[in-house]
Amino acid sequence: MGKLKCSGERRQGAVSVWAFVSVVLLMPRVMADDDGLHFFEKEIRPLLIQKCSRCHGAEKQKGGLRIDSREALRRGGQSGPALVPGDIEGSLLLGAVRRQGELKMPPDGKLSAREIDVLERWVQSGAPWPAVVASLSTRTAASLDHWAFRSVQNPPVPVVEGADPIDAFVRARLFAEGLQPSPLADRRALIRRASYTLVGLPPSPKAVEAFVNDRRPDAYTRLVDRLLQSSQYGEHWARRWLDVARYSDTKGYVYSREERFWVHAWAYRDWVVRSLNADMPYDRFLLLQLAADQVDDRDDGDLAAMGFLTVGRRFLGVTREIIDDRIDVVSRGTMALTVSCARCHDHKYDPIETADYYALYGVFDSCSERVVRLPHAEKPDRAFEEELATRQETLRSEMAVSRKQSSDRVRDRVGDYLRTQTRLDEFPPKGFDQLLQPDDLLPAFVRRWEDYLRRAKRQRDPIFVPWHAYAALPVESFATKTHAVTRALSAENSGEIHPMIKELFRVAPVRFDEVIERYERVLLGVSATWKKALETASDSGSPPPAKLADPASESLRRVLYGEGAPCEVPDEPIVTTEYFFDTRRTEKMWKLQGEVDRWIIKAKAPVPFATVLMDRSIPTQARIFRRGDPTLQGAEVERQFLPLLSEAPLPFEHGSGRLEFAGAIASAKNALTARVIVNRIWAHHFGRGLVTTPSDFGLRAEAPSHPLLLDWLATRFVAEGWSLKKLHRQIVLSETFRQASVAPTDEFGRAALAQDPVNRLLWRMNPRRLTFEEFRDSMFAVTNDLSPRMGGKPFDLFSEPFANRRTLYGLVDRQFFPTALRTFDFANPDLHIPQRRETTVPQQALFFMNHPMVLDRARALAAVAEKASVLDSGITVLFQCVYQRDPTEVEIAESRQLIEAAEVGDDGRPQTTVAGTERAATLRLNSWAQLAQLLLCSNEFLFID
Repeated sequence: MGKLKCSGERRQGAVSVWAFVSVVLLMPRVMADDDGLHFFEKEIRPLLIQKCSRCHGAEKQKGGLRIDSREALRRGGQSGPALVPGDIEGSLLLGAVRRQGELKMPPDGKLSAREIDVLERWVQSGAPWPAVVASLSTRTAASLDHWAFRSVQNPPVPVVEGADPIDAFVRARLFAEGLQPSPLADRRALIRRASYTLVGLPPSPKAVEAFVNDRRPDAYTRLVDRLLQSSQYGEHWARRWLDVARYSDTKGYVYSREERFWVHAWAYRDWVVRSLNADMPYDRFLLLQLAADQVDDRDDGDLAAMGFLTVGRRFLGVTREIIDDRIDVVSRGTMALTVSCARCHDHKYDPIETADYYALYGVFDSCSERVVRLPHAEKPDRAFEEELATRQETLRSEMAVSRKQSSDRVRDRVGDYLRTQTRLDEFPPKGFDQLLQPDDLLPAFVRRWEDYLRRAKRQRDPIFVPWHAYAALPVESFATKTHAVTRALSAENSGEIHPMIKELFRVAPVRFDEVIERYERVLLGVSATWKKALETASDSGSPPPAKLADPASESLRRVLYGEGAPCEVPDEPIVTTEYFFDTRRTEKMWKLQGEVDRWIIKAKAPVPFATVLMDRSIPTQARIFRRGDPTLQGAEVERQFLPLLSEAPLPFEHGSGRLEFAGAIASAKNALTARVIVNRIWAHHFGRGLVTTPSDFGLRAEAPSHPLLLDWLATRFVAEGWSLKKLHRQIVLSETFRQASVAPTDEFGRAALAQDPVNRLLWRMNPRRLTFEEFRDSMFAVTNDLSPRMGGKPFDLFSEPFANRRTLYGLVDRQFFPTALRTFDFANPDLHIPQRRETTVPQQALFFMNHPMVLDRARALAAVAEKASVLDSGITVLFQCVYQRDPTEVEIAESRQLIEAAEVGDDGRPQTTVAGTERAATLRLNSWAQLAQLLLCSNEFLFID
């Protein structure tokens, strides 16, 4: 790419032609039902909203025509039916957009050939229109009455003898369907189930034996309370939340110019663990993750919570993609709303409009990133501190120099930047593919000037009142209308026009370029005066002046200098200012930033940092990107909460509005927040949520299996202080959770299996397979090798010798994601993952047969058994370690047979383990290790009943 001012042109013609050709070649004349509805949602709905709804929507119907439903189009207006499905020539809508008769629509410009073509194809195919959304307006009464959007009610608990509330709701539903709950699981299965669901680890053989023999009526309650108090609880459930938060220790692909590892990710992960162990109220848990920087009573280290927003992908530094990722993780993660689906057009199904998306976009676009150091107890390493200070100072000083150079360059070319406002389409939005030279007009400043002038217009800034008055004149009639504008400006005596600017327009300009030249002349003059004042002070040894003496000149100076000026590079890190510099300067700044980051990452002792968002002094008023295209900017949108969840949404008043946004989410009045987290917790305990789509509670979501139970749990959750531990306790103490997972063989069991094979009615417990973390941790736990050490920098999960820490602390690398993690359905760190899949593929069996980590753990387990003096005793030790039970006689006999057979080769000679450097030798297992490996690969070890 050459210089941007020459290469920024877009090939709109070529794109339009190919898009048109693709539609002609690929779109059949008669569409299948699904194809027709998809075509409507992709092409027709956005076109009607963008081009027609302003004059023919719910609020205004010019000519009596309304176009926001199929029936309204068929009914038409004063000119007759606008739509005749299947009849192109008989549909007035097509005649109007073709401009063939008196009606020429839309009035402000003809549709493109492609847009007309897709309308023709839609009409010819029968004008399909989804029944699920009967109107183009997404906020219909029907959609707002959706079960998830109604306020949470506290339903009465059904009267079921001997049942706690959860069981009462479940049994009432079962009884209504003619079904019965299953018997309770045996104690050995129950302690294993409770242990895995609460702490993610197997119980020890001693703990199992003690629980089995404990006949106290509250034995199970004591077990649950003990597990909830364990520090391992926070480690286990933190991983569940990190799936939601798309956690990773790396940024993804960053094209090698910046450090790819985050400096703050592990500190966020550890904060989540500590918060869950401390049973931090969930509303505060959310509040800190969204706006800890503005929470006055936060604790030391709570800034780490904002990793929830900042550990996402870097998207090669493209701001709009980073913001979209943040909107998605917040809306889906906390409220199960797919708000990002409204990025390009109104949501296809849910009552979320494009303006709602950009209202939140403005919140995050009004924030900048900062890396801040967190307090920690360890004594500082002097050598580390000194080198860190040196690197940070080098970065700071170079950034200051770069900011001044770039800002001065823009001030000196203020006229050129003002001229760009008449040809904004030549300057593409920020993108990693831009190669910028020092003498280029930088797009970031072009857009900064655009925002500044738009804000000046909204606020009627006295300096730019004439600018906007002349800018409103059409180019073709500028010379004839300019005199009237000039007379009006000259006659204005209320002081609404800056005196020096007013003086510029005593004589009418004949073209807008002349307006720009006059502004350029006065601004450069003020800049020269300011530079002279600074130079004079420097020569005399006086302190530099803070402002110009003349108030009128000072107000003009502030257009060029100071915070908020469109010529100033914001005083922010390179991560949010990289596009304000030429490419070579940007790369230098990233190199210095990388040296700081790598020094922190490679520190011998972990030093915690947080990457936080902080509000900018002047918040952004976002504009809608039509069809998601940042070059097609539409109306401004106030920063505010989702109208869907607000009785009367008001614009946010404080800074970016992020704290107000967080407060609206973490509110008992929010219809979704409590329901969503209750459903997530339920899903992790039962394998499936009461709502089967944990991160989508919209109109397309299946209704809850037990809606009254969901609302009762949500109400109780809020009433008990948003306590997650109390919620866990309530769920796992229920008999619904304690049911056996094997279907009863009696008539009730057979009826239930036939009537509800997927167990949506909860007539039994759902068995499940261990997650990757659970089975890896368990392989260390069964030999008592699992380290209790918590927190700190991540380690490589698959490097030998294998670390014995919990898998939670293992490295999650977006760019080089290990195959083993993919094989076992580990959460994709690129995305918000509401619930993991559970696949069964051959690679999983091969992993257990051949992976060095499995073989290593098999040897460690065998070493425990080999200490027994008697063969059968060693076998018993293995079974107790792995299954927490004694083997049966049959299992002892078969195990003995396996060991004895493995000790003798095909030639009848004893097998030995060969020492050496060859890989085959290191992978060979002795007979005890083979038995240990077999047990570790078994369903009884890998599944929870």
